[in-house]
Amino acid sequence: MTTQRLDRVAVFGDQLSLLIPHEWVESEEASDYYLYHAPGADSGWLRVSLISIKGPKCRSEEELRALLAERAQKEQGALLDVGENILVAWTKDSEEDGVPITNFWWAVGHFHGPALSHEAIFSFTVLRERKNQSETLKTVEMVGMLVGQASFALPT
Repeated sequence: MTTQRLDRVAVFGDQLSLLIPHEWVESEEASDYYLYHAPGADSGWLRVSLISIKGPKCRSEEELRALLAERAQKEQGALLDVGENILVAWTKDSEEDGVPITNFWWAVGHFHGPALSHEAIFSFTVLRERKNQSETLKTVEMVGMLVGQASFALPT
């Protein structure tokens, strides 16, 4: 088995950090998400966005878990605990500009306290024709493990 070098990236004013493969690059600057991929890739794009949940929606970890369990049920996904994070994983086929794609989705919730929770939404987009290829499946497994271990911090 080959060991892959990983780099930690911090996004959204350091409120979220995660590991990504060393060779991946960031592209398409936007204020509401970050996008990473292997150089020259035409398939295999990781998109990251962050939602702050304030107020009465998630005053406890149980309420955050219920919110994510609702998403898991709606998307027919799996609900998992990964350290201090709560993770929902699901897959959805769609099209982008007429091109058949598959999105592997993860919603990762983290409870900070009664005033704030975070939900990071990750999608890994691949050409549908490649979704069952060995390399794609290995990458999806790695990405799922890495996003589940994302680190959350309070805003400064």
